[in-house]
Amino acid sequence: MNYQTDIKELAHLKEKIALVSQESPTYEKLAYYIEKAYKHVIFMTASEVAEQAKVSQGSVSRFCIALGYKGYNDFLHNLQQFVRKEITAPQRLQYTADKGLSNILKMEHENIDELEIILNQPNYKQLVRHIVSAEQLVLTSARMSATLLSYTYYILNKIRNNVIQINPNSPSWETLELADPAKAHILAIVFPRYPNILLDKLNELHQKHFSISAITDSVTSPVFSIADPVLSVPITTSSIFDIYSTPILFLNLLMRDVARETRGLDKRMRELEELDKRHHTYYPSHPQYVDSKEK
Repeated sequence: MNYQTDIKELAHLKEKIALVSQESPTYEKLAYYIEKAYKHVIFMTASEVAEQAKVSQGSVSRFCIALGYKGYNDFLHNLQQFVRKEITAPQRLQYTADKGLSNILKMEHENIDELEIILNQPNYKQLVRHIVSAEQLVLTSARMSATLLSYTYYILNKIRNNVIQINPNSPSWETLELADPAKAHILAIVFPRYPNILLDKLNELHQKHFSISAITDSVTSPVFSIADPVLSVPITTSSIFDIYSTPILFLNLLMRDVARETRGLDKRMRELEELDKRHHTYYPSHPQYVDSKEK
């Protein structure tokens, strides 16, 4: 889905809000507040919305259920998907200035709770198979999402050979299309605000018949039309910058399952451990340190 789709979805949500507002004066208050302040609402808890609309917190939950959601959190996640791509950094700074730590932690806990469902999806198992079986695995991303590349690359490079990471600052970014689509599998990390430079590159690779998997945050993400499989992993939006705690945990669990499916990994890990010892990789193993402690 693209930006125009998000606008249509948001318009449809506003229509539902207007319809439900007719059911009671309380719902009318909530509808009025949410319609006027929806950019603020994506950073707010149910109790904060209730306080601003001058209704009870229970009314907020019932209002969201009347809209067809499981509750306020379900409503909030959907609203965030439609709205947060249009929120600028200065607006975030303004809207989140008074957000407390408990609000952020609560949202992060809720995101982490969703991981169990995500890890049991068929798409997740397909992603694991692609990572294990690809002759060459190319990790790619751009801008803030690319901060997750080094972490993923470091672990995958321990598990298997022929893993590379590429971002728009890499010399190989311009020549990636020259790789062999029959051998290279692309794993893209695509979180908001979705960088056009990354989406354009993935479109080019898709047209050249590369197989592409992606990790993103929402079913409205534009990468869904480019990649298969795509895993939607929630991020927390209630701070100045998106919080990637849940994606990092997801990536760690993904690497765990990739390791389980990789043949001969126990031998590889023993060899890596021997290399670390030989090169004195970690501080306590350095001979000078050992000798001084023994003396």
